[in-house]
Amino acid sequence: MLVAGSELLQRAVREGNAVGSFNTYNLEITRAIVAAAEACQAPLMLAVGSGALHYGGFGVLSALVLAAAHEARVPVAVHLDHSPDVETVRHCVAAGFTSLMIDGSTLPLAENIALTRAAVQAAPGLAVEGELGGVAGDEEASGAQHTDVPMTDPGQAQAFVRETGVASLAVAIGNAHGFYKGEPRLDFERLAAVRAAVPVPLVLHGASGIPDADLRRAIALGVRKINVNTETRYALFTALQASLREGVPGYDVTRLFGPAMAAMQASVEQKLRVFREGA
Repeated sequence: MLVAGSELLQRAVREGNAVGSFNTYNLEITRAIVAAAEACQAPLMLAVGSGALHYGGFGVLSALVLAAAHEARVPVAVHLDHSPDVETVRHCVAAGFTSLMIDGSTLPLAENIALTRAAVQAAPGLAVEGELGGVAGDEEASGAQHTDVPMTDPGQAQAFVRETGVASLAVAIGNAHGFYKGEPRLDFERLAAVRAAVPVPLVLHGASGIPDADLRRAIALGVRKINVNTETRYALFTALQASLREGVPGYDVTRLFGPAMAAMQASVEQKLRVFREGA
């Protein structure tokens, strides 16, 4: 069933765990994510980024994801991920998205606050997520990560939340989009300081490749939403490559994508189990 993103965040706060947000680009990924949620009886967010909307076509992909959420046997929010502008936020509000993220993290603080405040005003009654600090890497493709990006400052975070009215805050504590080069090193002291400074749930992007123990520790320190993209895509590509090497008789699309969907579902289920364990 389609639900508000705020409902899932509030549930995570009550239960002391984290809601999973998984990016989708097409029918097969969407079905695999929803199947995992139903198998685990876990709520989640179906996340759609600007790149995915451009790839799939706004109307087509939006309709597909919203239909999947409506038909799901567990609570599912449809989330706009990393919107660079308020216009996209308005389109998604009109389409029926129930959760939104505006990403002004590359802007100077004052401009980030102004952009984020405008997004909150464009989505009355909906949970809007902002981001402060820099999360390295590309959300759409894996690659080298950088260590020279700014992390979230607790004092700035307090002012950012107060002046924008966001419902949740994505933090930068050493996390990165894509798989990590070497072992991830998260700044848990910084995370705890941000948690103490702001009254809203915290969000961790770039969870692919972070050890389960670190994810559990982040949840214990106030992270209530965790984003996953690369690990799902890795499962898709690995399974598709294996199917193509082995050969698919009769150009059977269902037999080609079936193993890939099963692999993605297993990947999402594993994450959901960790996120639901909480602290």
